[in-house]
Amino acid sequence: MTEQSKSDFWMMHVTKWKDSGLSQTAYCREHQLRLSTFTYWRGKEAKKPPKLIPLSVSPRSTDETVVVTLPGNAKIHLRESTLERTLPMVLRLLREQPEC
Repeated sequence: MTEQSKSDFWMMHVTKWKDSGLSQTAYCREHQLRLSTFTYWRGKEAKKPPKLIPLSVSPRSTDETVVVTLPGNAKIHLRESTLERTLPMVLRLLREQPEC
């Protein structure tokens, strides 16, 4: 297993553990992982700088819609009234996507 594939394997488990609601011990037992190794990789993940996503936000328009422009000129139109709730979810989903 290459270092990158090993890192991908453990980061995938760290992400799944966070979404599982299980304790680390229960998650490792369920997936037959060594707790000490899981803890090591979880620590490495926590020390990683956050993945930054360049974006630009258009000025307010009269219909209270904010346009978020992502790399590749992809655009997301969000109502200003829902921006505080939806933008963090959108950014989390984008960060979870594998880089191309």
